Amino acid sequence: MTTPLTAQSFVRLLKAPTDPPNPESPLKIQIACAAWDDTTLHIPNKHELIAEFILTRLLKDKSKTSDNPVIDPRYWCLLCKVLDGSVGVGARGLKVWLGSLLNRTPLAPIIISILTLLNGLPVTEAKELLMFVRQCFSVIWPLSVHKIGVETLLECLGAVLDVSSELLNYEAMDSMCEAVVSSYREALGNVGNKKKLHATFLQTHLSSWIRAISRSSYLSPSLDEAVYAAGTETLFSLDALRASTSSESLFTALSSSPNSPFTTNPVIPLLPRIFSTHTHFLRRYRTTLFPASQNKTQNRENDMRMTSMAFFASCLKLLAGNDLSWEARVGLVSIIESERIYASQGVEEVEVVREDAVRILEGEAEGEVVRLALDVLAVLARVDYDVIEPVVGRVLPRLILTRPSPSIQKSANVLLNLLLDFHSKTRTLHPYSHALLDACTSLLSIGSLASPRELYSSARNSAILAHTHLSSLAQALRTFLTPTQVKEAAQITLALKDTFITYQNLSSLIKTTEMTDRPRKKRRKSESAPSSTSPAPIEDMQEVDVHALSLSLTLKFAALFLSNLPSSFVTAEVREAVREAGIWAVEVARSLLCDRASKISWADQVTGAAFLRFAYQLSACKCGGEQTDVQGLLDIVKTEEGVEGELVLEILRFCFARSSRSETDVEAETVFDVALTYVEAQVQNTSGLMVLYLIVERWLDLVDAHAPKSSLDRLIKLIFCISPTSTRQTDVQGLQPKDVLLGVLHNAQFWEMVNIRASVLAYLMASPNSLKSSMFDQLSSTYSLLLYVPPEYLTKQARVELVRRAIEGDMSISSSLHGTAGEKTAKSKRKRDEGKDREDAQQTLTHIRVFLQRMGQLGYLNTSDHESARDYVKHLLNTEISDNAVMRDATINLAELYIVALLRASDKDLSASAACASIFCSLAQSGSLEEESLPELCVLQLVERLRQDFSVSSLPDPIIASMKELHAALTPMSQSNVSDTLPSGGTIKTWARHLSFGHWLGVAATSTSGYGHQIAVALLRHREKYKCSAEILGLLFEELHCLPNVNRGMHLDLAVGVYVFSTEAGALDEVVSSGCKHLSVDDFSHILDTVYEALQSTQFPLAQRVRLVHAATVLLHDAPQGTLKVVQGSFSQCLNLFIGHAQFFAGPADLKVACLEYVARQCSDRPAALRPVDPGPIHTLLSKILCGSSTHDSTTTLAVFHASTTILNALVRLRRDLAVHILPHLGMILRQLVSCTRSLRPQLAAKQSRIVTDTLPSWIAPSEPLGVPEARALARLFTSLTTKTVPRAHMQPSAEQKAESLAKPFAKHAAYVVTAYIDAVNDPLCVMRADVRRELEPGLFSLCEMMGTHSRDAVMVSALDAGGKSVMKALWKEYEKQRYIGKG
Repeated sequence: MTTPLTAQSFVRLLKAPTDPPNPESPLKIQIACAAWDDTTLHIPNKHELIAEFILTRLLKDKSKTSDNPVIDPRYWCLLCKVLDGSVGVGARGLKVWLGSLLNRTPLAPIIISILTLLNGLPVTEAKELLMFVRQCFSVIWPLSVHKIGVETLLECLGAVLDVSSELLNYEAMDSMCEAVVSSYREALGNVGNKKKLHATFLQTHLSSWIRAISRSSYLSPSLDEAVYAAGTETLFSLDALRASTSSESLFTALSSSPNSPFTTNPVIPLLPRIFSTHTHFLRRYRTTLFPASQNKTQNRENDMRMTSMAFFASCLKLLAGNDLSWEARVGLVSIIESERIYASQGVEEVEVVREDAVRILEGEAEGEVVRLALDVLAVLARVDYDVIEPVVGRVLPRLILTRPSPSIQKSANVLLNLLLDFHSKTRTLHPYSHALLDACTSLLSIGSLASPRELYSSARNSAILAHTHLSSLAQALRTFLTPTQVKEAAQITLALKDTFITYQNLSSLIKTTEMTDRPRKKRRKSESAPSSTSPAPIEDMQEVDVHALSLSLTLKFAALFLSNLPSSFVTAEVREAVREAGIWAVEVARSLLCDRASKISWADQVTGAAFLRFAYQLSACKCGGEQTDVQGLLDIVKTEEGVEGELVLEILRFCFARSSRSETDVEAETVFDVALTYVEAQVQNTSGLMVLYLIVERWLDLVDAHAPKSSLDRLIKLIFCISPTSTRQTDVQGLQPKDVLLGVLHNAQFWEMVNIRASVLAYLMASPNSLKSSMFDQLSSTYSLLLYVPPEYLTKQARVELVRRAIEGDMSISSSLHGTAGEKTAKSKRKRDEGKDREDAQQTLTHIRVFLQRMGQLGYLNTSDHESARDYVKHLLNTEISDNAVMRDATINLAELYIVALLRASDKDLSASAACASIFCSLAQSGSLEEESLPELCVLQLVERLRQDFSVSSLPDPIIASMKELHAALTPMSQSNVSDTLPSGGTIKTWARHLSFGHWLGVAATSTSGYGHQIAVALLRHREKYKCSAEILGLLFEELHCLPNVNRGMHLDLAVGVYVFSTEAGALDEVVSSGCKHLSVDDFSHILDTVYEALQSTQFPLAQRVRLVHAATVLLHDAPQGTLKVVQGSFSQCLNLFIGHAQFFAGPADLKVACLEYVARQCSDRPAALRPVDPGPIHTLLSKILCGSSTHDSTTTLAVFHASTTILNALVRLRRDLAVHILPHLGMILRQLVSCTRSLRPQLAAKQSRIVTDTLPSWIAPSEPLGVPEARALARLFTSLTTKTVPRAHMQPSAEQKAESLAKPFAKHAAYVVTAYIDAVNDPLCVMRADVRRELEPGLFSLCEMMGTHSRDAVMVSALDAGGKSVMKALWKEYEKQRYIGKG
């Protein structure tokens, strides 16, 4: 533009039909930008002209394929400037001119266009454009949305649903989409007829909506919830539900999408969520959709349930044929349960799901699908047990055969618990037991048993045969069986005999066939049988194995049932039948296992083991039988090859039980010898481990009483050869070798057995082999075991010998490690082997020193040989320790034990004094006192012990001289300058111990007078960077205690600052507690004044105020002697501060808790320090914290309530002399505490809720009322009013102290506390839970006892209405029931 731009020419250029207006002129957007940027150009309403040009251009050219202005950043950038820029004085307001412009220019097409076109742009360009679009959108959308129709907003919603996932992660796009969706939902709620919207949504936007809310979408949680709500409000609007309550049109649209059996339809995971929402909308519109005829609301409820079940049936049709939809099925039936919409008329739908689930169990499905099918059955059982009752007989066998996994096991346990719970409640456990037996029997009819042996192994670990289910079943049988059902127990034994006869006939037939088919001609032993005359066919043998599997499982359930009959209902006939069944089982087992002519088959082994287990559980092993029975069974264990481990276990268990009733030791010795021989042969197998576990868990007492010493030694060797860390891949139900070892070592009965203990000591005292040849294997095993052995059971001789060996082993291993460290090898394999050996040696050394440390702590170390003790301590301090913290601590503690023992003996024995002096001199002269080194850590720990247990005057002069030399050697390490980088925590601790050591020795140390001050200042400047507050605080207190020329006031102020601005609460409390004991009265008064002045200040944030209150709590609790008046004055000052400033009683909950803990600590720990002026402020503080508030925290702070009851309890029990003067105040506080136990009645309106919540304290969230622990604490407080105690106060020695209670003085006020409880129970807007009332009863009964009948009658007449009187009568009736009246 060469000519000056005027207003008229500017308007003409913008409204020209072509762009650019002239061939030689720039584009219109460039003209508009130049005009806007030219501040000297005066055009009336320039902002309105430019905005109208931009919006008109965006609207008209929104469909252009090239140079589309909608995605041109220049237009949106200029529009942002126009909307945000200054429009001059006198211009119309933004809402005025922009609203008028938006009335002429529809905005919705522009928004739809920009949302659509953004998907085609690169992500970086789209995000840059969105920065400007969002700014414009936030201004113009609120002004134009009320002019947009709901159909157009639905189109905008469709555009939102099609936005790409990359853009939805951008905050600008997310906020725009949320605004569009929110506007559509608001317009949808205001529109009258929604039928057209429903049809349009189904036809156009349903697939996009499903894709947007699917699990793979990238919507934010808030946007996802808004989009889902917008869709469901459209689909399930009142008009749509009137047309079709079960939403057939929705499923017609959904079924049009392809559904493959091996791919997941996107709508399938959403069906439970949609089903739940549909049910909620039916409930919302139930009065309109289901009008009740003749006020029969039950019909309305049934109609609503039938409609929901019809929707459920439609969902099932959509899921039909899809193998990946079982998770959705679980969700759907869970909705039926949670929403309680199951109707008996809709049983066909749930039967479809039930049959599908059973088919999954009967087929060969994947483990996850089986788990989901079990979950479906479990939910159906909770919905209505009658639904799954017809298929229980089909499900139980499959639970036996299903291969176990953790997830399947968990789901199966849930289902079995539901079955057991139902039959327990209905007293039908007898039919359930028969169902379990039938499930085992029905295994014969299942044709898919490819390998019975593998199935037997998995069936034993199945959920139905797991310990969890069997123990629950046993408990239920003992509790819920009826007398009639107990009498029918004999029927089980008859069924068992019939089943065994069937198995025996089949087995005999196969054996006969095998003998008949053999060739008559005698063969040589080396020849094999002809192939045409092989033993029984594989099919026949498999049939026998299946019968054995079925019979074994049947016997297991039968034994469980017969051994858990309720003893009170068992008659003599039933007892005799059970005894006969057990004897029969023993005879059957003997005939199967002993009376044989060939090798025992697998089926006979399984069956024989099952009968022996059956007899053992029925205690038949103690009834009759011959010695030959035991010997014949033991011969199987000794001579038979290929015997199953389960059979061996059952034989030995049966024989142990049989031998326990024998009068001689011969039978028990024989059984034990066979068991040990078997374990020794099978020690690496699971079967041997199980037999060893059987011995140590069940028969240790029998073994100790009857086994010879040689056998006991073999047993101990087998047990102690197991490493405490050994594991195996193939274990049985989680049993590991280390479980056997640790179970024995942790068994108190094991250590009390005299004979076994003698064998244990003999094993531990066995002479060691050559250390170098075995690489310390015996030392390692011995001392690793000794860490689990109680030292009290070691004899004095054993302790002395073991300590001697430990010291010798320590020396040998250390020298070996030192030699290995100096060698270098070239081969990598040799390096790896040496590294492994070195690691093992370090571990053995750790075990030895931990053992010696424990012996030393119990006083079992031999320190009489002072020269040997000196040499060993020097050896310990010269040990090289890498990163083994356990070994380092054990070494330091062991060295300290020896040094302390030598110090104690130094005043009586010159050799002990010389040994100590030698140790200290060697430490001082070695130059090994480096930071964090072992000698330095040992010296630092020893300094603390010296301060506590020794005085300088009690030690000889040579030791003092060597200590001073050691102190001088530590001095160079503690002299360094403090810069911006703080020293490490270890260095600071070294400085503190150096000061303490010098002060204890009487050595003047003025060179470190300012280190604590410098370090503390540096820490407070960079407190976020360093975490060594405890060490610095300890150094400050040490300087106060040890140095005479420090600025004590400055040090104390810095100590308070370090404590307040630190986050290491626990460690700092210990430092303050120990440091306060050495403060003078003036210093202690100064530090309390510093804390009080800081509390008065308002410049500290919440965290620091809480720390200040906690600091005051710790200081008062650990006050030095002679500071009683200071403590009393500070406590009164702080109480007045708390009640005078709202930040303490009406501020954050953490500060309230800190204030109450401050008061509670003083009242509980130092009640004698309370003065008569203190109870008044205490009750005032409690009253202000417990008073009602209009604002409440988001969560309830229970610590406030418990701290309040603790304070009152302490006053009532410990300072009754003070509490008796303020009983009206106490009564008011108790009324407030009772009022706090109320909770809101459900479904109150806002105004009704406000009436109640305004009476609750601010620290109670209305959604989280107080519970049972709080009610119990309040009842305990009420009860303490009647407890007789002696006041803990400073009294004259001649004053008489008599134990009394507050029952009589408080009797006048008890009625008001009881009426507070009655008002809370009788309040129509509140509810007090039954468990809370139950916990309050003991305390209320104490108040009733104090009141008496006279006060009760007065209250009934004057203070209670009709409801209150009924509550009072009920309470008094319960009180009379439990009141002691002097009889019995």
